[in-house]
Amino acid sequence: MTAGDIIEKVDGLTRDKLTYFVRAGYIKPKKIKRGTLYYNQFSQKDFFLVGHAWKYISQNDMRTRAAFERAEREYADPQLRLLE
Repeated sequence: MTAGDIIEKVDGLTRDKLTYFVRAGYIKPKKIKRGTLYYNQFSQKDFFLVGHAWKYISQNDMRTRAAFERAEREYADPQLRLLE
């Protein structure tokens, strides 16, 4: 999954915010080399974390760290997703 795919699927997310999440270490995409350039390849887990964390940040005004921690807990324990 590319950055463009995630931005297209997560409503309201910008490329700048996604770049911030990567640089801050909230998600860790795999680096793929194409020619002389490296690109981020996002996993399904990265997509899940960004989508859920962004929902908490944008709708609930939650701080970034807390939003990603909560999304990480939901990813690890699928039963927590049922409580939404």
